[in-house]
Amino acid sequence: MSAEVRVAVIGGGAWGSYHLLAALSLERQGKAKLVGVATRTEASARALFEKYSIPTYTDYRELIATEAPDAITIATPDHLHREIALHALAQGMHVLVEKPMDVSAAGCREILALADANDLLLQVDHHKRYDPCSVDVKHQVEAGHLGTPYYGYAYMEDNIVVPTERLATWANESSPFWFLGVHQFDLMRWVTGLEAVAVLATGQRGKLSSQGVDTMDAVSATIQWTGGFTCGIDVNWILPRNFEALVNQGFRLVGSEGIVELDLQDRGSRYSFASTGTLTPNVYAFYPSIVGNEEYAGYFVEPIKHFLMNVAYLKSGGDLTRLAGTYPSGLDGLRAVEAAEAVDRSLREKRVVTIDEIRHT
Repeated sequence: MSAEVRVAVIGGGAWGSYHLLAALSLERQGKAKLVGVATRTEASARALFEKYSIPTYTDYRELIATEAPDAITIATPDHLHREIALHALAQGMHVLVEKPMDVSAAGCREILALADANDLLLQVDHHKRYDPCSVDVKHQVEAGHLGTPYYGYAYMEDNIVVPTERLATWANESSPFWFLGVHQFDLMRWVTGLEAVAVLATGQRGKLSSQGVDTMDAVSATIQWTGGFTCGIDVNWILPRNFEALVNQGFRLVGSEGIVELDLQDRGSRYSFASTGTLTPNVYAFYPSIVGNEEYAGYFVEPIKHFLMNVAYLKSGGDLTRLAGTYPSGLDGLRAVEAAEAVDRSLREKRVVTIDEIRHT
């Protein structure tokens, strides 16, 4: 049986383009076949066809029925993930879904249950795990160099163009913690190997609502974990338009035997052009590969490639259980969404919310 994976991408927006480029990269290597993309409008479908010369659809169900892919990747607005994932899993297809896996823990549990029942791969694009800096920190912690984790801190802050322009049609369906905080929560959980226990959150709103986007401006969450570990996660998506990067982010971890500090925005590169002004690009995220042939690398595309290689392994007769622990799973996606729900409840009720409360709701 051929291991070439027939894959379709659901979602043709900015993030969907990374899914398409990852699939096309493996197609050029004979490891995958991009059989189509579904997007919401005729205009965007037409533009994608003209750019990539692949079948395009405005109805993902029609794409799945017509092209019969082995796997799909989902890069739609967050609140659309569940419906698409459940449909694909019911059709026997492996699924990669962008974070957050769903906008409720109950929805995540439903997706996870169907994937398990059908013995299908469910992978979540928690792409911070693929950042070389994050991978190295994980290795250092696993080697025992940090000792016992005591406390940590992470922040992630987006330029205001993200909620007001790039996500203008659905930012009011989200919040800075759902969009950004789950990245840093998953990273902290993955690096430490610990589980969240309780959350206390505060937040601010006003700037975005004054511009017609009904959502929080900023959220600060203090999270308690097993073993007495605590961490703070601060997020906002209202950085000034002239800030030198689209995303400002960092990570800090202190243990009994050491400390880790990462400036994940300023990677050491600085450009200044008459056309764009001064930029500090995150070159680890997405860059043309030195091998050429329109190949791309970086942690924006590596998770999609990893998913497709996992599907190829399964299509060749591999055992799904042997992949356990090697990729961001549906359970990992659920844990991040449980934390985001706890943050929301803490903001509403102005109290500490335990993760157990979310699990038993």
